[in-house]
Amino acid sequence: MGPLLAKNVGARKSLVKPKPIFLVDAMLGSVARKLRFFGLDTLYIADSPDDEIIRIGIKENRIILTCDKNMYRRIMKVGGRGTLLNGSDDAEDIAQALFSYGIMLSPYLKFNSRCTMCNALLSERTHAYVKGKIPINILNWHSRFFECMNCRKLFWEGSHYMSLVAMSTRIDNRIEELLQENNSYSTDSNSLVRRMQKGSISCPFCLPPIAHSSLSIPLHLRRFPNM
Repeated sequence: MGPLLAKNVGARKSLVKPKPIFLVDAMLGSVARKLRFFGLDTLYIADSPDDEIIRIGIKENRIILTCDKNMYRRIMKVGGRGTLLNGSDDAEDIAQALFSYGIMLSPYLKFNSRCTMCNALLSERTHAYVKGKIPINILNWHSRFFECMNCRKLFWEGSHYMSLVAMSTRIDNRIEELLQENNSYSTDSNSLVRRMQKGSISCPFCLPPIAHSSLSIPLHLRRFPNM
């Protein structure tokens, strides 16, 4: 038997948004940053009590990601939406979170990445715009630059770019494995995988059909500590 599936509450509720939005607790900061890299709206709350995190999650209709069993039970008790993760591996945790929501990662990579610091969207900037604002070696080695629309931090496709693209593939591969391991989602899990990859799926855990592009869409990445 494969690894236990992430526990999920609220997954069978009607989902009206075209992609999930998350709220991540203090123990999953690295997961939050990677979700933002992948363009998913993700709040990260490190210093607030559980009651406040749950209140915000319910108010904004966010899926709360936590590896705290007691907090997960409280989310379930008040009717919120949450997923209990292991907290041991970022790729596994992201795969579990998306699987619980009923989606693959690849359909969402066409969306702009978000700032890893504040979660705002990024806007592409010209070479001339960033000149003098970043180290000259970065300017010479890279051709695409992006600026956070909120905190004004600058980003570029740095050394983490290929590793996160590879991680996105591992995440979708893991979701496929979870589908194969859990026959309760569909009597034909191979067909379900194909439909999730195409973004057109009708299982009760999943979103309405969407169009999507390939994994080659750039992720706007820059080297950050502890990623």
